[in-house]
Amino acid sequence: MRMKLTLALGLVILAVLNLGIYRNELFIETGEEVYFELAPVDPRSLMQGDYMRLNYKTAQELRKEFERIRGAGEGEVPRTGKVLVSLDERRVVSFQRMWNGDPLPLAENERLLQYRYSDGWQVHVGSESFFFEEGQGKAYEKARYGIFRLGKDGRTILRALADKNLVRIEPGMSE
Repeated sequence: MRMKLTLALGLVILAVLNLGIYRNELFIETGEEVYFELAPVDPRSLMQGDYMRLNYKTAQELRKEFERIRGAGEGEVPRTGKVLVSLDERRVVSFQRMWNGDPLPLAENERLLQYRYSDGWQVHVGSESFFFEEGQGKAYEKARYGIFRLGKDGRTILRALADKNLVRIEPGMSE
């Protein structure tokens, strides 16, 4: 009896994990491809292997807006929420304004973007790091944009990095 219960519990856990994987794969396939301009940060960590720490211009714009809201006494900024962003002709994301939850029609170039606001000053709109194969750091030094999938609900998932011309960076086997 105990073996059957353990087996059943294992199957349930596997089913839940596979459902999560399926949902993420579906999101990657159906999400809209957009570009977030990168903002400067310290790009390397020798302790954790090769990766690039990421920050985004959109997050900096949001941080300034949140500081303006607090400074003007307009209330507290929610820890999580959505904002309206616009896409330019190259599909690069820019902050437009706060979204108050009203079901307003979005313009053709407007989208909703989820954010997280923490520690009183950190604004998160996407992945905070991009890991790459050892020895590939030189190729990623020219990264200027993050390539994301953006869902209708405002969620994002980082897919790759791109250079100043929005060309996906695909380094060779070794540099």
